[in-house]
Amino acid sequence: MGFNLLANWKLNGSQAFYQRWFAEFNQHYEGSSYIGLGIAPPSVFLSAIAEYPSNPGIAVGSQNIDRFSSGARTGEISSSMVQDAGGLFSIIGHSERRANFGESDADISAKLDLAAQYSLEPILCIGESEEERAKNKTESILKHQVVQALEGCSVLNTLTIAYEPVWAIGRGSTPEPQEINSIHEMIKDVVQSRFSSIDLRAVLYGGSVSAKNSESIFKEKEIDGALVGGASLQGEDFASVANIFNDLKRL
Repeated sequence: MGFNLLANWKLNGSQAFYQRWFAEFNQHYEGSSYIGLGIAPPSVFLSAIAEYPSNPGIAVGSQNIDRFSSGARTGEISSSMVQDAGGLFSIIGHSERRANFGESDADISAKLDLAAQYSLEPILCIGESEEERAKNKTESILKHQVVQALEGCSVLNTLTIAYEPVWAIGRGSTPEPQEINSIHEMIKDVVQSRFSSIDLRAVLYGGSVSAKNSESIFKEKEIDGALVGGASLQGEDFASVANIFNDLKRL
């Protein structure tokens, strides 16, 4: 299974929240297919959302998994637990995890393999900082992140990558769509040329994606979808982004 549109709710949500979210989404979504749509809620809600009667078939996954499968790791969540709760994917290596929790390339590589071992689709996040962008290091930073994450993998055979420029997340600003397209093309070239045994199913864009800018983003050939943060917290907003995607590319 591949994914085209993922909602990352981050540290937001409650039972009332997701009930309201699905009511709004179901009212405003105009498509007939839910394949390719996913939600990454806080992990305590994962099982409930997977089984929620008003969920029309949107996949659920985790915002993170631990680099170990079990052990004395208080507060962590394993890939097998996510699978058991009904999860189908996991976001791995988000910039907030790298910056706030000190995740290393080795951590990310181990998580990719564990996700694959338990049949979770890994969503590998990569992105450059504002300082790195100003120094024209975007391409070299992204190549480094991809190579360091994938070189240590021995089990991984399918992958989705989310390009999320750190400087754009939650800022309301994005690169020009043509620039994003070129970066996605470069990412695909790196994976296909250096890791040909890995099936790269999609490269998504993330970073202040909204109904206002998604049409110009989705028109670009190499942009296969989006990882949506703030605009995914309202069911109506996420439905609007999905409707635009459907009009241009189809789920």
